[in-house]
Amino acid sequence: MGISLRTPVIIGVGQVTNHPQPHETFVDRPTPLSLMTEALERAARDTGTTAVLNALEELVAIGSFTWHPHDPALLVASALGITPRTRLTPTGGNIPQKLVHETARRILAGEIDVLAVVGSEAMNASSMARREGVPTNWPLQGSDVAAPDLVEEDRIPFTADEYANGLTLPVEVYPLFENARRARLGISLDEQRRRVGQLWEHFARVAKDNPYAWIRTAPSAHDIAAPSASNRMVAFPYTKMLVANLPVDMGASFIMASYEKALALGVSKDLMIFPQSGSDATDHWFVSERPQLDASPAMEHIWSSLQGFGEDADALTHMDLYSCFPTVVQTASDVLGIDVFDPSRIPTLTGGLTFGGGPGNNYVTHSICAVVDALRAAPNGRGLVTGLGWFSTKHAWGTYASEPPTTPFQWRSAQSDVDALPVCPLRQGDGEVTIESYTVTHNRSGDVEKFVVAARFDGGERVWSHSTDASLCALAETEELIGRRAQVRAGTIAL
Repeated sequence: MGISLRTPVIIGVGQVTNHPQPHETFVDRPTPLSLMTEALERAARDTGTTAVLNALEELVAIGSFTWHPHDPALLVASALGITPRTRLTPTGGNIPQKLVHETARRILAGEIDVLAVVGSEAMNASSMARREGVPTNWPLQGSDVAAPDLVEEDRIPFTADEYANGLTLPVEVYPLFENARRARLGISLDEQRRRVGQLWEHFARVAKDNPYAWIRTAPSAHDIAAPSASNRMVAFPYTKMLVANLPVDMGASFIMASYEKALALGVSKDLMIFPQSGSDATDHWFVSERPQLDASPAMEHIWSSLQGFGEDADALTHMDLYSCFPTVVQTASDVLGIDVFDPSRIPTLTGGLTFGGGPGNNYVTHSICAVVDALRAAPNGRGLVTGLGWFSTKHAWGTYASEPPTTPFQWRSAQSDVDALPVCPLRQGDGEVTIESYTVTHNRSGDVEKFVVAARFDGGERVWSHSTDASLCALAETEELIGRRAQVRAGTIAL
């Protein structure tokens, strides 16, 4: 049986990692535009044909944390002398994988034949400019350039009560999930430290062999999890080497086409990697609404959808699970039913967002490039890429193979499954509570800043509170406080 001409296929991938060299200054460093342009050029060369750039009908730019022109894809296209339609993505590490699903469906429907996704971050260069006291002066656009269509709506990710109590960044939220898992499993603080260090040591081992990784020194589990002068505690139990590493200068791109167009362009069949199935869903939007902090019903229903398409965890030979923090890797592994601590089956292809590098919203573009490279090298395998946005909020999972799917690319939104689930009640007020989870945030000097707590009233309502009491912060990092009774008064918690 022949391959349908409308079958979606990835035909080219490109990655760029530009490490700073001794004695370089900001003027020597790449810009977000140069990283994106080089990544797309590499993806085009990877197809083996010179015609692909001019054949692009649409170019989607992954939104940057550090660079905000009205239409970054237009600047990339102009630099390369091409004229595709352009689009832009909002915040969300799920979006590159979501774009694979969307593009595959558009190709099947005959709406498009060739599309490229490109993104970059130059946060290391931006940090260098700040230290040197110079402006970045990266290319921008005037008001005559309109902003392109967004791939999806951009929404505020937290409630006023969450924000007021210290939940302003992912690094302040994900430790709540990690500590809730510790309490649920009934393990000690020391055992938790050992486990997350061991998991990340495995990821660092993969990064050591990844030529595009940002950190390739493969530190030990102890060095990763133990606070030190060079590895400060960021938010208990996460040290600097247990969180996403954002100050990188990296770019990545992939190109998708219909099988018919790929053949017409002259792309070799050996280079083609075929999306097999995909699913997307969003957990209850606000963390406050989620009944269990260390669970993801969206992940569960997404995987159930993929299983309905015939996917089997045992068949997944190449996995890149989104890895901004250890907690989400553990959650995804629980959903898949795999042993996340098995050193013979480490669920990353890049080394993860700490060691592979955490280029903002664009990390999963690197994941997709990595799974394409892995499947080209081992054509009998099967790949899984998972993407995640905000506070384990937005999710996209997709599978890949070197052969076209026996059934045309299958996709399902699992959103209705998640939306049907109950929402945790919330009540901001005073009274006696039971601590549900917590973290202790630290400043850049390593000193404690704030004890951030999710607790429950006896009626089950969740309440957010905090404390800046140094002795309470210290106690929370040495004793298990989850399950302890406490008092909340005017947003401040005390034992």
